[in-house]
Amino acid sequence: MDRGTHSDADPRSSANSPGQGLADLLVLGALACQTPVAVLSVPQPGGGWSTLSHGFDHRNGLNDGALYEAIAAGGGPVELTDMVTSLPRSPLVHAPHAMRWAYGVALRDSNGLVTGVVAVMDRWLRQLSKREQRAMAALGRQITGQLAQLRRPVESVEPVPVLRQVPKNGAVTPVRSGRAASITGEAPQLLRSHEVATIFDVTERTVINWAAAGKLPSLRTIGGHLRFRRDDVMRLLSGAGEIPG
Repeated sequence: MDRGTHSDADPRSSANSPGQGLADLLVLGALACQTPVAVLSVPQPGGGWSTLSHGFDHRNGLNDGALYEAIAAGGGPVELTDMVTSLPRSPLVHAPHAMRWAYGVALRDSNGLVTGVVAVMDRWLRQLSKREQRAMAALGRQITGQLAQLRRPVESVEPVPVLRQVPKNGAVTPVRSGRAASITGEAPQLLRSHEVATIFDVTERTVINWAAAGKLPSLRTIGGHLRFRRDDVMRLLSGAGEIPG
């Protein structure tokens, strides 16, 4: 899996970050079901899927929608007992992944619309026990709650460093973001670069490059650290923007 070092990470904030929470849930899901990999994939409005994964050594083909669409179309948990025969053209069944079996659940909002798919996979044919099926149902509920929180405006409870924004006229305007600013709508909730990297399952350097290329809007603290608006990150994750290559 493509992972980076988090040189500017605060261990306390990293443990509580939205992206790390989703990644941790995937790890727990894989452990609970005794599978080598677990994925969370979010549908994009214009078509396609954006995938966060645990356990894959390569990202090639992880956004292929054949598996996710099959799970999303189900009215409940969906088990693919032999992916080689049911999804023969999916890159997930070919090298380097070579997946044979999958079990997944569709995540739905209060209106019944699919907001994502969570699944565990294995390279061997198998069957989940009743306990493991309950674990997957619980995992789906937990991730649905996490995604709902990411999409819902949340009042900031911890102070955020002073930022400097550069208007079109070139003047630098300091803006202090914190609890009061969040309530009045003066500043958005912000994510660190390593948190964004975790959400997209890429290296932190990749996120920094996105910011430098203007592919993901960013701000800088007075100390020079990058910060990203949560709304911008979620817009990219949900497919309103195109994920950079």
